[in-house]
Amino acid sequence: MLNLGCGSVKNEFLEAGRAAEVVGVDNNPDSEADLNHDLNQFPYPLDSDSFDLIIMQDVLEHLDNVPRVLQEVHRVARDGALIRIRMPHYSSYYTYNDPTHRQLLGALFLTGFEVSNPNPVYGGPWFRIQKREILFPRLWRLTGIAALANRFPLRWEQLFAFVFRAENMLFELVVVKR
Repeated sequence: MLNLGCGSVKNEFLEAGRAAEVVGVDNNPDSEADLNHDLNQFPYPLDSDSFDLIIMQDVLEHLDNVPRVLQEVHRVARDGALIRIRMPHYSSYYTYNDPTHRQLLGALFLTGFEVSNPNPVYGGPWFRIQKREILFPRLWRLTGIAALANRFPLRWEQLFAFVFRAENMLFELVVVKR
């Protein structure tokens, strides 16, 4: 397992009872990282085709070049590996109140990286999106707004994202190499 931008929670994402070697990468020398590396510097000092699970929690929004980061993640992942990403939605309170955020992204930002819908401008890498979920405050979950936004993310982002604000987004991608 690879935890990119691990901070002080390198092992937090291990499932109960599951033994796995976790490699943590972070640029902060005070983190739990095994490898101190700036994720804006490419290539990453990791072997290709090495990981079955890659976690990127609250890190992608801090990086400069999302397509290049996804290329590196794809390179170090094995075919069929699972990539889990969590980051704030562009409408989130969290997005605008952290001056280190460099990316403001919406729920559909990965669409051009899908195997079924490749954008030739991106040139790959290719993934299969297994899960895309927009996370909301409790009030919007109770009223059904969250369910509607997740069912119709394009329309919600176009019309209502700054009325019924989201908090975070969760993605699970499966790496496709063949």
